[in-house]
Amino acid sequence: MIKLKQKWKNQRLWVKLTFMVLVTVALTVSVLYLSLTNRIYEATQTQEEEQLLSIAEIVAAQPLVIQTLSNGATNPEVQTYANQITETYQLDFVVVMTMDRIRLTHPDPEKINAPFQGGDEEDALSGQETTSIAQGTLGQSLRAFVPVFNAENVEIGVVAIGIKTTTLASIAKKTMQPFSVSFAVSLLFGAAAAIFTAFQLKTQMYNLEPIEIARLLEERNAMLENTKDAILVTDKDNRVVLSNLEAKKLFRPAKADGTTGDELDESIVGLPIQSLLPVAQDLQLLAGKDKTTDRIYHQDGVDYLLSTAPITVAKKVIGQIILMRDATELYLLTDQLFNAATYTTTLQTQSHDFLNKLHVIYGLADLEEYEELNDYLGKILEPEQEFSHRMIFLVKNPVIAGFLIGERSKFTEQNYPFMIEVYPDVPPTTDHTAVQCWINIIRFLDQFILENRLADDLQIHFGFWNDRLETVYELQLEPAMKEQLTEELHAPVISQLLKRVDGQLEIESNERWIKISLKTAYRKEGN
Repeated sequence: MIKLKQKWKNQRLWVKLTFMVLVTVALTVSVLYLSLTNRIYEATQTQEEEQLLSIAEIVAAQPLVIQTLSNGATNPEVQTYANQITETYQLDFVVVMTMDRIRLTHPDPEKINAPFQGGDEEDALSGQETTSIAQGTLGQSLRAFVPVFNAENVEIGVVAIGIKTTTLASIAKKTMQPFSVSFAVSLLFGAAAAIFTAFQLKTQMYNLEPIEIARLLEERNAMLENTKDAILVTDKDNRVVLSNLEAKKLFRPAKADGTTGDELDESIVGLPIQSLLPVAQDLQLLAGKDKTTDRIYHQDGVDYLLSTAPITVAKKVIGQIILMRDATELYLLTDQLFNAATYTTTLQTQSHDFLNKLHVIYGLADLEEYEELNDYLGKILEPEQEFSHRMIFLVKNPVIAGFLIGERSKFTEQNYPFMIEVYPDVPPTTDHTAVQCWINIIRFLDQFILENRLADDLQIHFGFWNDRLETVYELQLEPAMKEQLTEELHAPVISQLLKRVDGQLEIESNERWIKISLKTAYRKEGN
């Protein structure tokens, strides 16, 4: 039994489908056939009973039969008559018996004048017409009994006629023959339909087995739930039919008091996509486009890269998939590449300049032009070059060093000083997210300072303490500008960046100056 179950479990889907459909059709047709056979057999028996009674009544009314029973003895004429009735109506026997159950006619002459057998003639001897199935000298047969009355209406005998049950079955079989052919055709048609249905279903399931479908479903769910991107799937009416965990977090419904809880049991499935993404109307979703569209979308202080693509089944668009990726990571990656490139370019330039300067110094010293050598040495130690040297030696993270060198270039272009006191040295790290979040916050501060021309008295302190980057900006500001800067620093985008790096932002101010202290997590390489 276990082997059969295992063998059935290992069968391919189309085999199982074919077998199940075929069994269903076979059972249905078989039950119908058996029920029909039984009904036809019963109808044939009823019809034969009525016909036998009619024939028996005709025989019972014959004067020859009445006369023979009145005499109480058989004769050749009545036997001949009985044989004619038997042959004419294709009966198995016609028996005329007396009230003492003595046969006066019988298909077998040797059994004439012998008692009638069967025991089912009692009602007929009492004057009733009856039918029954009983065992006689010719075997089991269907019989009809009709009493015979004389002119004085006195019962003088009984006429019994019948056919064997085998003959009755043969008649029913002939009646059922067309239905048997239909039954065979139905089975063949059912088998063809079963195979066709199985292959059609298998084709609609892309020829996948149930275990393969289950695996694909689990893989899809795992991909949806474990990706960092918010994913929404909509139908052709632009209603959400599927969403992953990140999408539920992003579009978590607000509570009655206006706040948003941590519960994720409130599903966004069934909501119009426009209620979640107002920009969806501008994307012309389901407008017949067969290409992926991308754009930047801003929500709650965060930029997202919004990608949409239609879902096509049988060359018909049935919905679309929408992916929302936090564009901060893209910005961070761009910054990494830019700052690393700046750092590399600075190193290359310094290496080339260093060789050139060595040649100039060697030449001036060889020519004993000491005054010109002194002037030249003063020039090569200008603040800008000193700044690049200090950043490279004090900041071991090339991304941060390149960023600071690039920021200095922005300040010097507008003739503003940009000097940073670095202590202690900043070690390298593998936590690129922390680095990029720090860069975004510092870039925001620098941009605000440059746009509002506040860099004249700027002082910056930067260092690494207790696995944290500590950055302090000190500058003089008017009261109105302090309020504006404080408000900007409490914007959602800054709060989210601080949250991602376990950061702290402290602001101290008085009437003349403001001090901004930024502390962000920074794991030293190797920790």
